[in-house]
Amino acid sequence: MNSESKTGSFALTAFFDDEYEAEAAAQALMDAGIPKDAITMTRGNRPDTSPTDHMGFLDALTGIFFHEEQRAAYAAALERGGTLVTVQEMDEAQHNIALPILAERGQIDLNERESTN
Repeated sequence: MNSESKTGSFALTAFFDDEYEAEAAAQALMDAGIPKDAITMTRGNRPDTSPTDHMGFLDALTGIFFHEEQRAAYAAALERGGTLVTVQEMDEAQHNIALPILAERGQIDLNERESTN
């Protein structure tokens, strides 16, 4: 879920099955003082829209803070329709504020989900 992306800069990702929970988590982050431009929501495929290839977005993040296994797991989850919330370029204090917000807002554990499927 988290990683130090460049010296002194932290990033977090959290995956949500429900888009509304992801939006609520993003709003809670902003309410806690995390800048809006540091928060990205990547919506997965929806039944009423054409499928999107999310690998391009995730390929761009590989090497920044995603490991290859994370990239593949997130891409598969996005294909199923979830929402990925990413928070980038935080200092340690912001990271310590954001981590429990994402954890408490309903993020799913992709590793646990993969082991049960």
